[in-house]
Amino acid sequence: MGSDSSLSVKRAAGCVAYRYDGGALMILLIRDKYGRWTLPKGHLEPGESEAQAAVREVFEETAVDGVLGPLVTRIAYTVTKRGQPRPKQVAFFLLHAASSRAAPQAAEVAAVEWFTPDAALALIGYAQVREVLAQAIELIAGA
Repeated sequence: MGSDSSLSVKRAAGCVAYRYDGGALMILLIRDKYGRWTLPKGHLEPGESEAQAAVREVFEETAVDGVLGPLVTRIAYTVTKRGQPRPKQVAFFLLHAASSRAAPQAAEVAAVEWFTPDAALALIGYAQVREVLAQAIELIAGA
């Protein structure tokens, strides 16, 4: 394994965006370029904090903005780029959406939709992201 891939951690951030519809909790999911439902996220720009990146990426991918909440958790996994494994770390925050308006804004986002928590948990195509959402739902319920 090359030293470049073992030293350089790709950092990203995203949000569990939520809102209430007639008192019912709704969660925002995107359909990614691989055809899977997931949470909006993206890379950190130079000099940007995780929180700043999370808000920016959610808006760039979905046109959703709102009030940033606490960090839910960080997940780590390995991605392969140009045949080289590279560790990736993603921080996920809560984001209380300002409105129900949401639409795909980026080429890598095929769809954006609001779902009930049960539907969102059933649809998410990545086990680690499903766990992030489960933790976020507990945080929202406890708030």
